[in-house]
Amino acid sequence: MKVLLISNTLDIYYQTQKVMGNQNELQMLSFEAFKDVETIECDILVINFECAMVTTKEFKIILEAKCKSNVPILALLESSSISDQFEVLSVGALDYLECPVADEVYEQKLNEMSKWKWYYDWEEMKKQL
Repeated sequence: MKVLLISNTLDIYYQTQKVMGNQNELQMLSFEAFKDVETIECDILVINFECAMVTTKEFKIILEAKCKSNVPILALLESSSISDQFEVLSVGALDYLECPVADEVYEQKLNEMSKWKWYYDWEEMKKQL
């Protein structure tokens, strides 16, 4: 499983690396670096929205990601409200977790997201037949 993490902090990178284990690939980009990416090559996209980003509702990056690739998107939200959670889902995130998040919960959610990647690939294959 290849995970692309969009984050401006290393804390969530280390946690993601820990829960993914050695058999998976993890790449991290800052929000600024992600703007220059033309295509997304990963199985799961995790976007870490820090408190300031949640407050200013900077969720449009989810739409930008959806335009670049059809991968499941997991949003990590710090200090979010119900309306923030609804908004990230409505702009295209498949699911969200509130940070800080327990390792077990995060690992379980990443495993769920990998199953969605399989489904997305299957749907894409059906269109080509």
